[in-house]
Amino acid sequence: MIHNEEATLVTLTASGATVTKHETDVFCGRKSVGFREFYAAIQAGLNPTYVFEMDIDEYENACITDSTTQARSIPTEILYRGARYNIIRTYEPTDGTIEVTAGL
Repeated sequence: MIHNEEATLVTLTASGATVTKHETDVFCGRKSVGFREFYAAIQAGLNPTYVFEMDIDEYENACITDSTTQARSIPTEILYRGARYNIIRTYEPTDGTIEVTAGL
């Protein structure tokens, strides 16, 4: 898949009572959610909208590791064409990419 779309991964980190938002721009490809995944997610109360495919390295660059506790924060949202989507799940095929399923 060609990664010719732009999106922003949002990662939240907490330090005491302070929450910091980190945004990382990535190149990705967008595709529709498969019908089986869509209906399974709907039954679980989720609303998947898109699947974004990107290089695993770009996704990993959006992950934040706390230097003192070694706690790892992963992206929880993706911004795409002015809309904010929650990340529902990720899947790593064996080809060096990651698929990020996101929805409202």
